[in-house]
Amino acid sequence: VQSATMCYKLCLLLLAVIRLVEPLPVEIIEKADNITITSAYCEHPFETVNNGCYFFSQSSDLKLNFEDALQYCELLSHGNSIYEVSLAMLDYGREEDQAFLDAVAAKSKNNDTFWVGGKTEDGKLWTWIDGREIYLHAPFWDIHEPNDINNKCLAAHSVPVLEQPHSRSYVYDHECSDALGIVCQTGSIKCPPDFIKIGNHCYLQSWTIDAPDLHWQESRDYCQSLEVHDGFHGDLMVLGLQDQDDYHILNNIVEGSPHYDIWIGAHQRDTQGSACSYQWVDGRELPIESIYWEDSQPLCGTDDSVCIYYHPSIYTRAYLFDTSGKYGARPFVCQMLEGN
Repeated sequence: VQSATMCYKLCLLLLAVIRLVEPLPVEIIEKADNITITSAYCEHPFETVNNGCYFFSQSSDLKLNFEDALQYCELLSHGNSIYEVSLAMLDYGREEDQAFLDAVAAKSKNNDTFWVGGKTEDGKLWTWIDGREIYLHAPFWDIHEPNDINNKCLAAHSVPVLEQPHSRSYVYDHECSDALGIVCQTGSIKCPPDFIKIGNHCYLQSWTIDAPDLHWQESRDYCQSLEVHDGFHGDLMVLGLQDQDDYHILNNIVEGSPHYDIWIGAHQRDTQGSACSYQWVDGRELPIESIYWEDSQPLCGTDDSVCIYYHPSIYTRAYLFDTSGKYGARPFVCQMLEGN
């Protein structure tokens, strides 16, 4: 364990050199080594704010510039944690955002200011560190903010509410080199080796690891045999999950495939009353009216399995086709899904 910890610290220092920024002080790294995260709840010193886990730096000796704050939050994601950690980011007016800002106000002592995960390159377009745009009319900006094109990083600051006993926090632009407090948050799941992240989910494309083309059931067996994080399992990929952008996934998952058709996790239902009823491998219905079927699909009958079909000279986007899973080996896409 000690050797693994030492290796991690050396990797962090190397990362800092590669980024051409000063490495974090050793005492800061050691502070982060004492912080752990679990998937079931927010473990000290992370705190629960609505459905999220946040770390608020409150000590005067833990104030860093923006780049060091980014590294510090990344460092909290070490060890066996399966969740990424980053500087805190907001959405666009959800209740969770207000709860987070209220928590910043409650944690602010002596008008402390905290880094959050937003910045700009040109002083005009602001983005979160995950690439999403920060809209200038979003309600979490302080009045008249942003107002200085030389301030390229985003901070949260608590201000008193007139004639009220409480404070309220807003975000505003700030000089990146200043030493401020930090708010880190746990984010999306980390992907196991060979998986790629698309949106909030992890996928494995068989052709990227030189896996052989297989029939549909063989493909599913392969996906189910993969080692993934505890509390998850592997299976052929599905669409229609609440936090998935299906169109984005369909048109990105086929990238680099040596074939036009790729097995995914859908098949005909085993029913006696209907010969044309499909479902995903997690049990949800795949309606035959879904907009993701190609116009002539599904054909039903003996075509019992579903693939993604994309031919750039024929179609402008990827579609679902049904075909026989017993004939014709194809590439396939696995997905890490919740549950054992």
